[in-house]
Amino acid sequence: MIGILERLDGDLVAPARPHLAGLVHWGGAGERPIHRWFRYREGFSPALIDELGLGRRILAPFCGSGSIMVGAAEQGRASLGIDVNPLAAFVARVKLSPLGAGDLDGARAFLAGFAGAAAETEPWPAPALRIAGKVFEPAILAAVLRLRAAIEERAATKRQRDFLLLAWLSILQEVGSYFKEGNGIKYRNRQRRTGGYVARPDGAWQRARFGADQGAFVQAAFAARLAGMLDDAPAWQRRHHWDAQRVVEGDALEETALLEPASFDSVVFSPPYANRFDYFESQKVELWFGGFVDSYDELRALRKRSLRSHLGAALDRAAASRPEIEALIGLIDPRSYAARTAVPALIRGYFSDMAAVLGHCRRVLVPGGRCFVVVGNSAYGGVIIPTDTLVARLGLDAGFGRAEVVPVRHLTVAPQQRRALPDGERWMRESVVVLS
Repeated sequence: MIGILERLDGDLVAPARPHLAGLVHWGGAGERPIHRWFRYREGFSPALIDELGLGRRILAPFCGSGSIMVGAAEQGRASLGIDVNPLAAFVARVKLSPLGAGDLDGARAFLAGFAGAAAETEPWPAPALRIAGKVFEPAILAAVLRLRAAIEERAATKRQRDFLLLAWLSILQEVGSYFKEGNGIKYRNRQRRTGGYVARPDGAWQRARFGADQGAFVQAAFAARLAGMLDDAPAWQRRHHWDAQRVVEGDALEETALLEPASFDSVVFSPPYANRFDYFESQKVELWFGGFVDSYDELRALRKRSLRSHLGAALDRAAASRPEIEALIGLIDPRSYAARTAVPALIRGYFSDMAAVLGHCRRVLVPGGRCFVVVGNSAYGGVIIPTDTLVARLGLDAGFGRAEVVPVRHLTVAPQQRRALPDGERWMRESVVVLS
């Protein structure tokens, strides 16, 4: 394996730039006005625009919650963002859609009177999510659904309704009995200890978390979030280019194929990593409660449309491969979980999809334009999959003249993988791949 990794690195790997590590995740924008409205841990800091020297017209094929796009508006640039996740596309659109004075006044009036309005409203129908009664305490669930009904009934316009709904969506984890972790969600009634999770005493943990009045806890969380969003609203009124940003909800492979050649100065994105993480799973509460999916068939269809980075994707679709990829797959421990599942098909499909996306990115860039891809390497069955150098080489195959891999930080490895990678853990890194 080491020989393959070294050959793939070749002369592509540049000196590390660890200062970029704080900019390639949501923490880099977590406290900034507008950006902070919805916690989206896979997002970027808009400071990357200057740091990477992006041009006036930016394409973000996996735009997430729109951090780069908000930054583009703030700096007088234009951007197009694409995301298959309807929750992400919704969050991005709301952040990029300034409310007029009338809608802002309506939102302030809702903030002042929502508690009374919710008390007088029949609860919004609970979604058909099977764990709906597990992710919220009964009183919390009732308060959440009454608040949703008040939003739907009292909002005067669609933009006002979407603004209020974003505030509501953004508190679900805060008021819920769950939290996002890794490849899914965990429950607050269990506490992590050395050696595993242990149950927390029922009744005690709820009181410690939510207080004696759970309905009041929901109202306080919503009021704080909506007030903060309204406090940020003046940022919309500055001379920014909000109308020069466009969000497309769709598959990046399909949508980039429809774009005009030579129509962007820069491309920047961070695709899902080839690590089996299914973000529809970790975001399923917001997807269901927000009405972005109404059935398990719809959720499965979303998974099938997404990049082949997880086991729920369309792994039966045709996939091209490369000798280096096949060599690495052949080294995976046959006793491992990866070898017993569809991970080999995932790896082939992932890089086949990435090759197609990079081909479209090359086509839509102006001469001299650059493409930046933030990726993390992964490990399966004692074998490292060097996504960064593979993406760099796929970029060269797609017609880019130059490729560079810039490491930004080391990635943690599960203990069992660490034991299996005594000489290879140094390749467990997150990098920015620069194609020009």
